[in-house]
Amino acid sequence: MLLRRAARRLRPQTRGLSAMPTSFADYAEADETMQDYAGNVRRLGRLLGERVAANQEGATVVAVVERFRHHAKKYRDAREAGHEAEAAQTFESMANEIASLAPGTLRDVARSFAHFLALSNAAEQEHRVRRLEAHRGDGAPLYPGKTDSCAGTLDYLLDEEHVDMTKIEAALASQQLEIVLTAHPTEVNRRTILSKHRRVAELLAKRPDTQGYERNEVDRELAGVVSALWGSDELRRAKPSPQQEARGGLAVVETSLWEALPDFLRRLDATLKARGGRLPLTSAPVRLASWMGGDRDGNPNVTAPVTRETVAAQRRMAAGLLLVELDALRTDLSMKQCTAPVTQLAEESGAPSLEKLDAPYKAILDGLVGRLRATVAWADNELSSDNALKDFPKESRNSLASRFGRVAKADGVKGKAPLFDESELLEPLQAMHASLCATGFEDWAEGRLVDTIRRVGAFGLQLAPLDVRQESTRHANAIDALRAFAGVGEAGSYIAMSDDEKVAYLSQELSTNRPLLRRGQLEELVKGDFIPDAVDRDVLATALVVAEAPPNSFGAYVISQATSAADVLAVELLLAEAGAGADRPNCKRIVPLFETLDDLTNGPSSLEKLFSSEGYLERVQHRQEIMVGYSDSAKDAGRLAAWWAQYEGQEKMLAVCQQFGVEPTFFHGKGGTVGRGGNPETYRAILAHPPDTIQGRFRVTEQGEMITFNFGEPKIAERTLDIFTAAILRDHVGSSEERKVEDKWRQTMAKLSKLSCAAYRKVVRETPDFVPFFRKATPELELAALNVGSRPAKRNPTGGVESLRAIPWIFAWEQTRLSLPAWLGIGEGFDGVQPEELTDMYDKWPWFRTNVDLIETTLAKTEPGIAAHYEKLLVDDANLDALGSDLRERLKTTTEAVLRVSGRDSPADDNIILQRALRLRNPYVDVLNLLQAELLQRKRTIAKLAPPGSAADDEALDDALLVTINGIAAGMQKSG
Repeated sequence: MLLRRAARRLRPQTRGLSAMPTSFADYAEADETMQDYAGNVRRLGRLLGERVAANQEGATVVAVVERFRHHAKKYRDAREAGHEAEAAQTFESMANEIASLAPGTLRDVARSFAHFLALSNAAEQEHRVRRLEAHRGDGAPLYPGKTDSCAGTLDYLLDEEHVDMTKIEAALASQQLEIVLTAHPTEVNRRTILSKHRRVAELLAKRPDTQGYERNEVDRELAGVVSALWGSDELRRAKPSPQQEARGGLAVVETSLWEALPDFLRRLDATLKARGGRLPLTSAPVRLASWMGGDRDGNPNVTAPVTRETVAAQRRMAAGLLLVELDALRTDLSMKQCTAPVTQLAEESGAPSLEKLDAPYKAILDGLVGRLRATVAWADNELSSDNALKDFPKESRNSLASRFGRVAKADGVKGKAPLFDESELLEPLQAMHASLCATGFEDWAEGRLVDTIRRVGAFGLQLAPLDVRQESTRHANAIDALRAFAGVGEAGSYIAMSDDEKVAYLSQELSTNRPLLRRGQLEELVKGDFIPDAVDRDVLATALVVAEAPPNSFGAYVISQATSAADVLAVELLLAEAGAGADRPNCKRIVPLFETLDDLTNGPSSLEKLFSSEGYLERVQHRQEIMVGYSDSAKDAGRLAAWWAQYEGQEKMLAVCQQFGVEPTFFHGKGGTVGRGGNPETYRAILAHPPDTIQGRFRVTEQGEMITFNFGEPKIAERTLDIFTAAILRDHVGSSEERKVEDKWRQTMAKLSKLSCAAYRKVVRETPDFVPFFRKATPELELAALNVGSRPAKRNPTGGVESLRAIPWIFAWEQTRLSLPAWLGIGEGFDGVQPEELTDMYDKWPWFRTNVDLIETTLAKTEPGIAAHYEKLLVDDANLDALGSDLRERLKTTTEAVLRVSGRDSPADDNIILQRALRLRNPYVDVLNLLQAELLQRKRTIAKLAPPGSAADDEALDDALLVTINGIAAGMQKSG
């Protein structure tokens, strides 16, 4: 081990992928700023303590908190020194004292620790921003010394790989990164609490630049925000509606990305200019999309009216934000001199004659402002309480134009038609830019106008086009209902057909211009009671909403649990029946989601059958988006087997696409945690994808707490976009030679996958005691009370683990610090192959090394002693006790197996920042774990008693438990 560790340290440090530093190298100089960070944490802790101790009862709580803090640090110090007996005694002492506390005290102690960790996160966010600013150095637009920045990547491509700048410019001009914001419930904080955390970070950033009176004012406001946090209810008392989820999720656009995205593109352009290139004005390398209000898979609360309302709300927000920009441009662009195209646009603007001559730019902008106001009026009408929104719309399909005209007239917007195609806004702005450059006003052209053009290119008029997602069997049910209503059901049930029969039937229907239903019949079917199931009825109602919405309101239609070509063709037929045929302006992409091990394995054959079906490739213009599910595949087969199935599946699906001349876009459905496909090393993770599977096109989900973490602050959002863009660019134009997979590695991975999957499934699927153990030893059953999302926790309320959604499955294990889904089965896989094969793969194959390093970071955060304490208090069955011991032993052997591969002495021991973070956070999270285990025991005991305890005590216990869940998630900076 020691020799291997020394050899790893002596490995030549080239700028190639194999030697690429992790993003933790960002923090190599972090010690210089750690003092400020530590000072801010102490300051926030002092303010919190002063607020809690504002009365006698609070002073008692502070004394208890300080006692636990002291003992928790003593416990950690003893463990680090190898004094296990002292550590065990200290741990037991804390657990005993917690068991003696009254419910109200438990709640206040839990709140104190949880708030402290959340405030520490705010201080860390400010610290991240300060480090980023320091990294720019000499006023550089981006980060020239960082490999995972566009600046560093450009230098590498130009200097090391000698890529021509024209090739780089062309790649960026066509590059497509789409961040898809999802409503997956992993953000445990309320929006009002998040806004206060953001304000804390802002004040901490402002403080160093003040003194005297101004410093006192900052400190006064900081104390006020901390006080307000303590005085606020941090718990959601009701589940959010899908509309509330959408508003909350898209708040990140208004508060951060609206500023960050054009700022990043401006900096990217400056970085290219410094190296002899330019970012084309018309390129939009970054876009947003959203599942919020469109994802109805397993969520009956997302209905067609909800989706229609979400479209209108997003259009209104986009129009409102653009109005601010255009109002400012009207003031900026007062010039008279212009080119002929601008003169022509001014003449067509409807402005007074004098204004057309003296202020042509203002005249054009006045016309655009009027149309944006009409867009706001249209959206307000869609959202109004007396609109048909509350029922299904009465208008016939394809009636948008009449609605637009009626709304504009009714709202008195001077006859202006709403903007519903972004080209109607983009083309005049681009003409003005060209005119300003041609007439000597280039400085004005390159100012706010460029930012506005790039905002329109990135956000359009919808901010983030909605994806629709629904489960495949629902579409089959809807097809059966259509056939029965049309009177062709006597030919047999569609559901009963074989897959080949379904494909043949659907292809035949799609090849004819004759719909199954006459005009207006689909609306009758939706409104009536012919279809008894509300969700099946909603499938058809949603198709009508897609058909009637303004262009580009929707992006993709994602089919979950897709298993065959018929699943895609069924959605195509449903949209066609609603009036959205092959030339539809919405949901142009119908996307199969392959999520389980079998789905990923069978995906290539499904695509081959789909591409072979009559007329399909012509209808989709030889383009296909394919979604790869990371969460459910891991829950199905274990992390290691899922990784290989995802890798190999993408390779094989790419081969099918190449065979049929299809341009693929892979859509990666990842979560924030390792167990759900997440990887904090974004740059390395992207470059570890199979060669040629990205080709400048990358679509990925971002959810919950990761939206806040990666995009919640403008400078951090800018840095996140920088990393994504740099990695996709390098993948596209850089060499992939180093990523080639040797045949012997494939054979080893096939064996590893088989062994690890068998070991994982033996525990999770084949051990009868596993589900009862999971329910007893974790807070899985209690997580629903957090009210973090609008969807049910299970797809099937009566099923076992297989029906449980991936998020609560991961969330529960993260709370007890066992993190089982991220590592179970890996040790058995590694033990089943020759060690030299694994070390060879680790040293030479970036994909394998990236995943091993990722597993190590997870193992570094596990705490089997904490998990054992949960079992001690909550598991009262000898068989279940034995299972818990077995799982912890598996964790131990897995850790040993992984370390043999990496050559490290302990998990991620060379990751300085991770180790520092764990040392700082672990004592506080440990206390919250002890509190949570005690609270779970009390609540479950009380639930068995008759008569029950006092209502006040029960409420205090309920609140305290939920606070510990929030606090542990804050401390570990991850949930599900």
